[in-house]
Amino acid sequence: MKYVINHFEILYFCNEKLSMMGHRKIVAVITAITGDRVIVGFHEMKHAMRHFCLPQDIFLELLEKILKDPFEIYIDDSKQGKEYHLFYKLFDNMYILTIVKIIDDGAFFSSMYTTGEEIRNSHKKLKKFEI
Repeated sequence: MKYVINHFEILYFCNEKLSMMGHRKIVAVITAITGDRVIVGFHEMKHAMRHFCLPQDIFLELLEKILKDPFEIYIDDSKQGKEYHLFYKLFDNMYILTIVKIIDDGAFFSSMYTTGEEIRNSHKKLKKFEI
């Protein structure tokens, strides 16, 4: 099932017919500004939703806006065989951080939470992705 929300395209799967990739329930696939097709798993989404008082559809729309139009992207490639893309977006003087794990099998949504009024200092030391 495909919906267009605020001129952003997102691929949604009905809750009753959650897709399976191995043992992973897939809720959405969002194409990020980096060109990666980010797979949003059910459990990762539910865990991240605990940080926000939003219904699932609004949470996914927020996630999509961050992945498609971030303020900054940092790359953490310090772990062998894994790379993490850290997407920062500023909303009302608060940064929201979205973490995407990049592995051979694809790009996977890991988490999303607020970091306050600043980007984390440890992230500022990482390599920047040029948007």
